[in-house]
Amino acid sequence: MRALAVTRKNAYIAGMDTAPRPDDRADTLNPETEAVKQRRLAWEAEGIPRARASAAAGRVVDSAKVKAWIDSIGTDHELPVLYSGR
Repeated sequence: MRALAVTRKNAYIAGMDTAPRPDDRADTLNPETEAVKQRRLAWEAEGIPRARASAAAGRVVDSAKVKAWIDSIGTDHELPVLYSGR
């Protein structure tokens, strides 16, 4: 059972790395090394359960409020930073 969980986790981590990054461009002087990529993916994978637990505990902010806050940045009526209230 443990081997299956590890296999699924590895497949999930590999699937997470689909977003294009500046390092993926051919003209980049310092491309991401495989070791750095693996450390980054491990760090991201560790954060996912924490983020899910936080959301399950209700520590979220409504997306409309987030959009309004983003739209207010740099204006004369900038909204305060949002917190979940929990």
